[in-house]
Amino acid sequence: MKENIKKILAFIRRFSKEILIALIFAVIAGVAIEIYQSQRYKSNIQNSKKAVATVLAFDKDRNPLRQGSGIFLNSTGLLVTNFRVIEGTDISKTIAKLSTGAQYSLRGLRGLDKKLDIALLQFEGTETPRVKDLGDSDKLLSGDRVISIGSPLGQENSVSDGVIANPAREISGVKFIQFTAPISPGSSGGGLFEKDGKSVIGITRGTLQDENRKAQNVNFAIPINLVKNILSGSEKKLVEQSAEYYYSLGQIEENNGNNDKAIDYYQKAISIDNKYADAYIGLGGIYYEKGEYDLEVSNYERAVEINPDKCEYLYYLGTAYEDTHRYDKAVKAYEEVLSIRPEHKDALHDFAILAIAAGDCGRAGKLISKLKELDTGQAKKLGFLIERTACR
Repeated sequence: MKENIKKILAFIRRFSKEILIALIFAVIAGVAIEIYQSQRYKSNIQNSKKAVATVLAFDKDRNPLRQGSGIFLNSTGLLVTNFRVIEGTDISKTIAKLSTGAQYSLRGLRGLDKKLDIALLQFEGTETPRVKDLGDSDKLLSGDRVISIGSPLGQENSVSDGVIANPAREISGVKFIQFTAPISPGSSGGGLFEKDGKSVIGITRGTLQDENRKAQNVNFAIPINLVKNILSGSEKKLVEQSAEYYYSLGQIEENNGNNDKAIDYYQKAISIDNKYADAYIGLGGIYYEKGEYDLEVSNYERAVEINPDKCEYLYYLGTAYEDTHRYDKAVKAYEEVLSIRPEHKDALHDFAILAIAAGDCGRAGKLISKLKELDTGQAKKLGFLIERTACR
């Protein structure tokens, strides 16, 4: 043993200079590698941030309804987000906005599925930034580090990190990625990336909601492999068999003035799901425009039968009854609307006009008084009308 130690010491004394140089080079190499990895990480994050957009959804009057996030998958405007981001909106008015200020209008759909919570949207664009790589979500393991990029609460390009808690958490028959990187409302549809910040492995979906417990960072994402299967054509359901898909195509055609095509799409949606209330509402609106009021009524009645407590459906039905001169039924519909939402301005307005026409001055006065709290201008107009009728 002593002889071996002596040999080692002799070797060090003889080659101490060379060893020192080697150590210095090793340290320099280690620092250089660390700097390179840090710069590459920062570059990946910057590139990925550019590809994550804020998705803005509106109603038919272009009032903002919802804000979420989305990821551009290619340079020609194909974006993936959550179905929930556009659900119940006028999808044709959807906008994708980048942090640079660039905005893109929707051109069409590639696929929608409510259960999977996926929407593939095609925006107008020829040079959109895109994610560099679609990872492999089947290879994820618990404990893998991940990065989330999105627009929580409208704060664009927000980055947070965490780990995979469960790579295949099953919820209602669908497998999601459970992770701990913090997300907030507005993050839905954003990107979940591998630790290098380059490869997207999931589409962030939301946080566990439990009214009895406050969950902390129990978040979920849609595996990117599902999106890859859709893009490759191996997953057909999303594109060809979704009622939501055909309904949204109907909305786009309706807003482009192609009512006959819109009717076909709405009817296809209903043929897949005969309880798809929004499709009946879409048909009712088109039949109103065409002056086919009996068909307008029948479709609105079907929508109300499916969702009897939805105020807007009841209000549309009331207006349809007026179109067919069934004023008693219109009154009942407006009464139901106001029993659910007493501050519904349009129902108050239309109901008050019917009350004035019927000479029911007391009811008209009460409705106008309530309307005055919400819309002084409309209330004044109705007050002027009362002064010139039998209610004066």
